Amino acid sequence: MEEISSKAKILLFFDAIAAFIFTFLYLIIPELYASLIDPLVFDPYYWRAFGATVLVLGIFAIRAAMGKKEQALFMFEIIILWSFVILLLNFWELIVLPLSPTYTETTWFDSILLIVLIVLNTTIYFQEKK
Repeated sequence: MEEISSKAKILLFFDAIAAFIFTFLYLIIPELYASLIDPLVFDPYYWRAFGATVLVLGIFAIRAAMGKKEQALFMFEIIILWSFVILLLNFWELIVLPLSPTYTETTWFDSILLIVLIVLNTTIYFQEKK
């Protein structure tokens, strides 16, 4: 099995860091984070479930960065798909729900971050696939 490139490893570590930041916000301090961004609804269980989900993604991104090419490619597929689904949900939220200005700005920031990650991950995925 081939090793992945250093660019792919760096991107997977960057994906993991982003996941761990959101893990901290949604799993560790969801009440404080919610008070800062003024969400439409706050359910501590679902916020923590989201935080746990991104924690798992972050752990596996690190594992894939230290593994072989086949594992890394599979992780890139998961990251791209997950990011795309969350991006679609963000756009739905922006269009349909009555959000506060603070929460709207936060959702736009998250969406821009997701777009950047989708583009970077997709680019590296196809480069590694060659």
